[in-house]
Amino acid sequence: MNSITQVIYNLVNCLPAEFKQPPGFFRIFSAEKLLFELDGKSIKLCGEDIDQKVSAQKDKHSFSLLEEEWRNFLKELGSSYIRLNHVGISYACNNIEQEISYYKKLVFRHGSGLYEELSSIRHERWVFIGDTSDWQAPLFEIVLTEGRVNAENNWRPHFQIDIDTSLAEAQLDILLRKYFGPRFTKWKLAFPGYGTVLSIGLLGIVEGTKIYLGTGTSLRNTEFHRRQELKRI
Repeated sequence: MNSITQVIYNLVNCLPAEFKQPPGFFRIFSAEKLLFELDGKSIKLCGEDIDQKVSAQKDKHSFSLLEEEWRNFLKELGSSYIRLNHVGISYACNNIEQEISYYKKLVFRHGSGLYEELSSIRHERWVFIGDTSDWQAPLFEIVLTEGRVNAENNWRPHFQIDIDTSLAEAQLDILLRKYFGPRFTKWKLAFPGYGTVLSIGLLGIVEGTKIYLGTGTSLRNTEFHRRQELKRI
């Protein structure tokens, strides 16, 4: 079976060619500095390996990966695809403040910015690494959950690919059901009186690591998120 890093590499390489990639790598730059690098062997953030943070330690089961469906979904999405919003990881830790301190030091050495979005979930912190001065540039997200009880569940640990689209919610739902099935979507971010801005579904599980896909609707305002919702820490 392919390793989790190889599987993620295969998936992100299906994305439309926003950035010219060297053979064998997928890279994201932040203000001309290498922010994220992925090949079939390792996941690097600001130059450091972070493979273990997203690797399951106990439950190593795998669940059918929708790789071919992902390719076909992107093909039909076509010009409705806008950009890669971010990639990211989610995992549990014993002490969130210690983890935040680790990322602060990592970002300081790298010269990027560390930002936080207010979390609506108790015991969670949502942080982003990158450069928000260019609001269209992709970021790297880290969702931290404090506590080792149920450290591995339906959401953790996971790697996420998140894209922006120009589709309304109803149009996006039709496309997601067509390629991934009626039970693909696991969560939606919706605001009363405004509508749904994000849909998240499970692409598969590899060696216990979940791979989630986030798809933004036409109501998602990435510029507002970067300039107003993210606060530098």
